[in-house]
Amino acid sequence: MITWPHFPSRTTHDLDGLWDAAWLGEDADVDALDMSSLDFTEKLPVPGCFDTDPAFVGRRGTMAYRTLARITPGARSRLRFGGIGLWARVYIDGHELHTCDLPYSGFAVDVPPSDRDERELVVVIDNRLDDERVSLFQQWYDFYGYGGIYRSVSWTETPAVWIDRVQVTTTDVAAGKIDACVVLGGDVPDSVAVTTYFDDGEAVDHGSRAVSGGEIRLSLDVPDPRPWSPADPNLHVLVVTCGDDSIAERFGLRVVRTEGQKVLLNDEPVKLLGFCRHEAHPQFGPALPLGQMVQDLQLLKDMGCNFIRGSHYPQSQLFLDVCDEMGFLVWEETLGWGHGAAQWERPAFLDANLRQARAMVRNSYNHPSVIMWGVLNEGGSHLDETRPVYEGLAKAIREEDTSRPFTYATNRLFEKAGDKHLDLVDIVAVNTYPGWYERGGKSTRPLDEIIPFLREHIDDLDDLGCGDKPLIISEIGAGAIRGWRDAHKAHWTEDYQADFLRVVCSEIVENERYAGISIWQFCDARTFDTSQALGRPRAFNNKGIVDEYRRPKLAYDVVKQIFGGGTTA
Repeated sequence: MITWPHFPSRTTHDLDGLWDAAWLGEDADVDALDMSSLDFTEKLPVPGCFDTDPAFVGRRGTMAYRTLARITPGARSRLRFGGIGLWARVYIDGHELHTCDLPYSGFAVDVPPSDRDERELVVVIDNRLDDERVSLFQQWYDFYGYGGIYRSVSWTETPAVWIDRVQVTTTDVAAGKIDACVVLGGDVPDSVAVTTYFDDGEAVDHGSRAVSGGEIRLSLDVPDPRPWSPADPNLHVLVVTCGDDSIAERFGLRVVRTEGQKVLLNDEPVKLLGFCRHEAHPQFGPALPLGQMVQDLQLLKDMGCNFIRGSHYPQSQLFLDVCDEMGFLVWEETLGWGHGAAQWERPAFLDANLRQARAMVRNSYNHPSVIMWGVLNEGGSHLDETRPVYEGLAKAIREEDTSRPFTYATNRLFEKAGDKHLDLVDIVAVNTYPGWYERGGKSTRPLDEIIPFLREHIDDLDDLGCGDKPLIISEIGAGAIRGWRDAHKAHWTEDYQADFLRVVCSEIVENERYAGISIWQFCDARTFDTSQALGRPRAFNNKGIVDEYRRPKLAYDVVKQIFGGGTTA
């Protein structure tokens, strides 16, 4: 499915559908493949995950996908991938073209012209947990690492000078003023003719504009400007033509910033109420169809949520398109979870993080729904030696975008030295689980420790010199097995989860010190299936407010009541 941006003057081939496939086994040497010997006897969907297919469920190894496309002979062209996992190598007509080692990240690659009118595209996918090739995904992550082409694939034919993206930055919401940075590719000239128009309006000729560093910068006024907000998610479209190429970018007029302990949207304080959400489903893995995305958002809206933390990786552009339309506020972050000392010492780990962070910002820049960037969930932010990593990521993201706050989710306030890098963030985000991972481990229902524990974090931030920054409780929750109810109303019962979230949500809504919350988590999600799963019944993280098939638990109505949701779903 084609996501924004659109290219109205190009021939675009949507490659989603049923592809040929060849299972290469669990021990394939991906650097020594004989492309001519691949035996494509299987059929698999794209987008999709091969290890949710009944024939390959749970398998770790290598799968080759193949499709054919009719491209104009001699034409320049570009392939766009919305995201893969965990590792991919792309071949065109039997020749290696590109390797992607950034799971979930969207990427584009130029395709050399050919006299052939039918081109063969082969994508080799590997989901083996290999720290040397995929340093961003580790076996201990508390979510399953699927193999597949997670998101849409398209192939566009381009002119000699083509438009990559137009980054739109709102400078005045009420007046409809924006800055537009047009990023060019191909045989970039010193100057090029530029025209623009908004929505269905009249085209404006800007004449020949100078190109500097492959970019053209424009200051534009949106006719009939309509601000974007969760209550009124108005969207505009900017169409830019440079020479023989055109691009249509969708955006919303809104600004987000922090002021003291508040997050401001269009200069008005907003309390962020919502959930962490994995792109997860037992049948689809992270390759969710559009209908499932919409249903997820409908359930969240029904509970009165306005906020989603995209845990813990760059989000689907299709999902963000829908968030733009439905008025959700999104925290998008790079891939990661609880990195250990071995990762911090590896230059490849930092390099991969930097590349993914920059790609995330560039891919999602124009989504008004995305209001903050994050990195390194539960990393080693209590250690002096991790300072260069955090500084490098903060610097990279701010070089790409100064219009949104930067943060990372920490669980290190409990350390003796505390978190050492919170001076780098605009918003403090704390993962904490009082009442679930109880301090003493001796109480049946330790609900009374939740509020004192949360308020300790407020004191901790004052001690760390961050008392003047917004505070989000970025993870908190309790597990429940759907259907498990018990007179003890203890851990793993729906009753305990409901009582737990009643305490938590009431505290967040009533206490002005909190800028928001992203409850852990929206839906139950498959996690590791090694012996680590002994602490995860069913090999799922069961802290969802709904189960993996989106069936609500008792806590659903509790959250809905406190967040002020609408009619019962």
